[in-house]
Amino acid sequence: MSEFVIKIEDQIVESLGKQAIEQYLQEFLKQTILKIAANDILQDYSNDNPESNKNWIKAKKDAFQNDKYSQYIKVYANV
Repeated sequence: MSEFVIKIEDQIVESLGKQAIEQYLQEFLKQTILKIAANDILQDYSNDNPESNKNWIKAKKDAFQNDKYSQYIKVYANV
């Protein structure tokens, strides 16, 4: 696991609040990971239509219902 230190002006932290900034960063990372995954899927996408494949439909439904990667996305304040 990698650790990043982000320095933010005190005035910004006082204005927005530490918790709001942490939540924003966590949401930003989630969205970024999802965009990367979506781009990867699009690159693998061929002319075959997976929407007609029953296994694909089930896997797609399971992936959205059982997001197992969200547990790895955490932002911890290093104060």
